[in-house]
Amino acid sequence: MFLLLVGMGYVYIPRFWYPPDKVRVTIYSGMSAQKVAGILKKEGIIKSTAPFLYWLAIKGAASRIKAGTYEIFPQSSLNSIVKKIVEGRTLQVKVTIPEGYTARQIASILGEKGVADKEKFLKIVERKNMEGYLFPETYFFPLNISEEEIVKVMNREFEKNFSPWIRERAKKYNFTERDVVILASLIEREAKTDEERRIVSAVFHNRLKKRWRLESCATVQYAMGKWKSRLYQKDLKIDSPYNTYKHFGLPPGPIANPGLASLEAAVTPADTDAMFFVADGEGTHIFSKYLAEHIKNKKTLKKRR
Repeated sequence: MFLLLVGMGYVYIPRFWYPPDKVRVTIYSGMSAQKVAGILKKEGIIKSTAPFLYWLAIKGAASRIKAGTYEIFPQSSLNSIVKKIVEGRTLQVKVTIPEGYTARQIASILGEKGVADKEKFLKIVERKNMEGYLFPETYFFPLNISEEEIVKVMNREFEKNFSPWIRERAKKYNFTERDVVILASLIEREAKTDEERRIVSAVFHNRLKKRWRLESCATVQYAMGKWKSRLYQKDLKIDSPYNTYKHFGLPPGPIANPGLASLEAAVTPADTDAMFFVADGEGTHIFSKYLAEHIKNKKTLKKRR
């Protein structure tokens, strides 16, 4: 027993006492209660398996243990241990996916965080054609989550955000769900500010109505498989169905994973007759209706650079 001296706003803890460190243990799917008890004893979390198994039995929890990686203090009460592994309060990793990231960029983040194998994740995304449907959000993933489940979680978040209102608005433009996602992905990659999303959307809508090529640099970047700060004329000639400088209409698939603001902008274009835009180098764009005006804007910006 030791004495805590409390006074004048501080607590003195003798040097010979330190709180125990949490121990990390992994319970795999299909493990028996006896096997789990053995792991907990081996790691020093419980002293004996019998009381633990007895507590599981009286709680009727032996068949409800959830797989996962847990952090548990040694000598925790049996009740707290059982509650944690039955409720599945696993160790989780915070992962933030920014708007406009491609599946490949998302895979890199997941790999860096240690929650997924990059290549396995990408194979699942490609097989299920999920580019564009992995919703950008902050997630808390259990350490032992599978790549398949990560894709499902992110896609479920997309389904939650792709609201009935968006679906209804899409009908006004004869857009399918996929059309909306593709257009939203272009808006996400082109517009840098919330204020410009609906204007960029309007430019694309106006071009689609007039059957003009969309001429989106973002689609060329996607076709190239890498992002460049500046594109040259030779880049715009890349042979790819995603190159909207060469092909009419929307590209065959999303070029990124858009957030809610871009999904909504895709079905609520601004009321403008602008047909062109050029980046001003400061995170925004200059919009224009006529080609001559657009060329003039480009020359002015080139001189400024």
